Amino acid sequence: MIVRWPAILLVLCITLLRSVSGQTEKPGAPLTIDDVVKLCGAGMSEDVVITKIKKSGKAFDLSTDEMLELKKSGVSETVIRYLLDPTLPYAPAPPPQPAPAAAAPASAGDAGARPATPPAPPAAPAKQYPKDAYAEKIPPEPGLYRIVDDMPAALEIRMVLGVKEGAGLGKVLMKKGKTIGYLVGAAAKTRIQDPEPTFYMRLPDGKAIEEVALLLLERKNDRREIEMGPPGPKPELKSEAMRQFDSVEVAARLFRIATGKLAKGEYLFFHLGSAEPPKGSYGKGYDFGIDVPAARAKK
Repeated sequence: MIVRWPAILLVLCITLLRSVSGQTEKPGAPLTIDDVVKLCGAGMSEDVVITKIKKSGKAFDLSTDEMLELKKSGVSETVIRYLLDPTLPYAPAPPPQPAPAAAAPASAGDAGARPATPPAPPAAPAKQYPKDAYAEKIPPEPGLYRIVDDMPAALEIRMVLGVKEGAGLGKVLMKKGKTIGYLVGAAAKTRIQDPEPTFYMRLPDGKAIEEVALLLLERKNDRREIEMGPPGPKPELKSEAMRQFDSVEVAARLFRIATGKLAKGEYLFFHLGSAEPPKGSYGKGYDFGIDVPAARAKK
């Protein structure tokens, strides 16, 4: 009996390679925030990154500081929105329109012939916004507005002052002091009866809605306070003082803001990153108060 060793060895090698490759296959690791930053930094399109996020299906509970850091790292607001909720519907951007064919060059026999002027690039499609009954009535100036008698009324922007409190006994434990931001006056001029008010905010160029926080202020004597963490260039706001709100862009840089149900109290729409401590300013924002009628409060 003649044994053909080369053929047998070839079959054994192929079987061994298949077995090893099958053992080394591992399921893909879960998507992380670092992965998203790397993809965006490498120049991947939004379509690819969002597809990866939706395939992962994991929602990330991002803090305000984390969203700001992601934006600074080059991650677009659209990608951040899908990190927060990968179940949102997504329609990829339409493919670019093909450029029109260039005109045929003029023949040498044509007297006074000149090179054809290259066609202008097609204009980018205008951004589509959802319909809103008041979007066209809101003034073009940046600010916060609410609808009163079917017309927009602007809220006054306020400067947040601050005072630094020492660590006291905490110095023994190497603890830092803290900064207390405050607005002058025991109550805001703008009083609202609806516990779920709607606002319109027109942002300045270069600002994002993610840089706005809704804060609950603590009334103390003749002012309203908010703890802003240790002294430093960036405030460290406590999560207990922050309130959630939903926003929809209804025109260029104009957002319709719907708050959740707010309890009776004093509130502030605070612009993050607006502090200028050397000038005595610890930020800027728009204050208002919720005065829930007694009959409604009992419900």
